[in-house]
Amino acid sequence: MDRWLKALAVVASITMFLVMIAGSLVTKTDSALGCGNDWPLCNGKWVPEYTLQSMIEYGHRAVTGLSGIIVVIFSIWAWRRYTKNQEVRSLAIFGLFFIVLESLLGAAAVIWPQSPPVLALHFGFSLLAFTGVLLLSIFVLQRDRVAKLVQGGVSKGYRFFAWFVTIYAYGVVYLGAYVRHTGSSLGCPDWPLCQGKLIPELTGQVGIQFAHRLAAAILLILILILMIWGIREYKTMRRDVYSAGILAFLLVVIQVLSGGYVVSSNLVLYATIFHSMVITCLFGTLCYICLQVLKGPQRFN
Repeated sequence: MDRWLKALAVVASITMFLVMIAGSLVTKTDSALGCGNDWPLCNGKWVPEYTLQSMIEYGHRAVTGLSGIIVVIFSIWAWRRYTKNQEVRSLAIFGLFFIVLESLLGAAAVIWPQSPPVLALHFGFSLLAFTGVLLLSIFVLQRDRVAKLVQGGVSKGYRFFAWFVTIYAYGVVYLGAYVRHTGSSLGCPDWPLCQGKLIPELTGQVGIQFAHRLAAAILLILILILMIWGIREYKTMRRDVYSAGILAFLLVVIQVLSGGYVVSSNLVLYATIFHSMVITCLFGTLCYICLQVLKGPQRFN
């Protein structure tokens, strides 16, 4: 049975990742109202018209619905398999809660017009839903190896810093979503400078885009520190933290470079989708570190 649960864990994570991609595709192609203001119907029909925007929006709804069913089955199964494990219960509740919340918010965005700050929350909640499912999947997949990975604790300083970086990263993600929903993606049409300046006039769309770039640069430095700290202190006793720190740094470098390419390519679709994919993986990796730093040799049973 564990073999089938592990397989379902992989499927659940993949489908949730597809939900993230589909949601980004809806935003990038301006297909949010491809089904009009109807929900769950699409322009008053169960089978939408064969237009690009309606198919993209309806496809996003279909993927979200299918993923929700898979995640519910997976969460209940994992809960029953590890009945006494608090981590499993917490992650299952966390993932399901944000799946429901982002679905309701998505429906509200279709039925009632929303402001850019509220629309930006939709991606943020979707990211938290994906992360909850991902961490639960990793627990199931790593269960047999956790004793080898967690051979010691981490310092309070490292634990605090890991959580701080992750919370800050979520703020950067929200700011990036806000950039998209305010149409500020080309507020700085060049990269790495902004309108040919190191520091441009911080007004309007230029100010929004520059704030996101500055926040991303700071995130790069913070994750670099996190990686170096992990390499120096936890290479032997905490391979989970050590490896995840290196992965997080590689992902944030790719994220920064892909952000530059999004601008230089004039928002070509595949570049913007890739940018969203990388930040999804990066945030999931940082959340994994946050969860692991709470563990010690006797705290994974």
